[in-house]
Amino acid sequence: MDITKNTALIEALLLEEIPDYNEESKAGVSDDEVENIQLPSPIGFDEIFERALENTLAEDPRSSPSKQVELECPVNQVPPSPIPGSSVQTDLPSANTSSHRTNQRLPEPNRKWKKKDLDTILPEYVLDTGVIEDYFAHCNTPTDIFLVLIEDIIDNIVYQSNLYATQRGKVLNLKKEELLTFIGMNFFMGYNTRPAWRDHYSSESDLNNALLCKTMPRDRFAIILSHLHCNDNSQKPRDCKDKLYKIRLMIDALNKKFQEVYNGTRELSVDESIIKFKDRSVLKQYLPMKPIKRGYKLWCLADQRGYIKKFQIYQGKDEELNSKFTGYGLGEKVVLELTEQDWGKGKIVYFDNFFSSVALLEKLKTENTYACGTIRSNRKGLAGNMIADSQMKRGDSDHRFSNLIGYWKWKDNKVVHLVSNFHGNESATVLRKEKNGSKSAITCPVAVKDYNSYMGGVDTADRLRALYCIDRKSPKWWHRLFWGLLDIAFVNS
Repeated sequence: MDITKNTALIEALLLEEIPDYNEESKAGVSDDEVENIQLPSPIGFDEIFERALENTLAEDPRSSPSKQVELECPVNQVPPSPIPGSSVQTDLPSANTSSHRTNQRLPEPNRKWKKKDLDTILPEYVLDTGVIEDYFAHCNTPTDIFLVLIEDIIDNIVYQSNLYATQRGKVLNLKKEELLTFIGMNFFMGYNTRPAWRDHYSSESDLNNALLCKTMPRDRFAIILSHLHCNDNSQKPRDCKDKLYKIRLMIDALNKKFQEVYNGTRELSVDESIIKFKDRSVLKQYLPMKPIKRGYKLWCLADQRGYIKKFQIYQGKDEELNSKFTGYGLGEKVVLELTEQDWGKGKIVYFDNFFSSVALLEKLKTENTYACGTIRSNRKGLAGNMIADSQMKRGDSDHRFSNLIGYWKWKDNKVVHLVSNFHGNESATVLRKEKNGSKSAITCPVAVKDYNSYMGGVDTADRLRALYCIDRKSPKWWHRLFWGLLDIAFVNS
């Protein structure tokens, strides 16, 4: 038999899909059976393969060799793909395919940017900006408010901590009042610091803290700290992709409570925040331009008082965000997810150039939500016929409008680009400090002045959180997040 005349069929047989080997394939096979498995001998392989090929040709007349379908494949030349003359379809992975879902961008509409005069369109805001009184009718101090914010997570932490100790063969017998005492001691240690928490119990007079020693014994504090838990490890799904499973219940409960008890100001801001962490974790991010360079990144939605209404912990580039927002980039998805509960209320959202795009502002406009932010000049969909940078002096600006979306280019010390879905082209002034210490008024678009006035909500929350934070070091990666979220609740209260 001439095998060279059946090159296509041979290649199809060799490329036939072979099931992947995995750990489960060993189920039900003992070690002795594995050792007794006899591998086929390579002797006589050509004869066996030729007989199998002849049987296949006899069963499938379409693949029988003939002079008309003989392949012309020169020696040492790879045949083109797909293999001609073969009826077998092989699903081979492409080198460019990825195991992750591709996020198909939304098609860019044909926008027509024109320079024209428009006024700022902003209806009067009539909704309440304070707290929901029903939640805080019995509260007299900030501590009472703090207990309201964390009441949904305390009982769960008590239960999960006791369960975790039982799973490890120990008895914790933690009560709610004892857990609150433990949390209060950690807040106290946050501003009355020692090199290590055990130094508070030191016999040295310059380290010993009599108040903490009277409140809880050292060994009891240590055993609560070592068995602190927020979720049941035994219930974690085998295919769980949530890297924050250990504190997922805490995250969801706090986000829900923060939104339920407080309405917030009309002006909101979206920005990133950092919880310091220097140990090993797949969630840790490195931000060289930030004051805290290493830690966990949080996306936060805050109002003008520094109250964080909603937050997300960034899990990395492979994180699966809400499927309803497919077609948008990472920054756009973050804004849409954080602000979704405030759509239709006439809120104003400010964000920086990491998040903003023309498509995002158009989406928020359709949801009766106003937005403004700086934008990178190379974003898709922006006007291209603006004044050149070299022709602009300090205080000069240029603008274009397309479907009520405004785009501004303003020269300060450097050129700044902004977009807004409600501002007009009115002018305002901002104060700038000169080299000699004096202040001078610089003309700017009103969008620039509003952005500078209302963008700092998350920064205010970070500043307040840094004053009395629980700086608890721990080898457990999630402990830093646990204490950081309690700090956020502390600032919100």
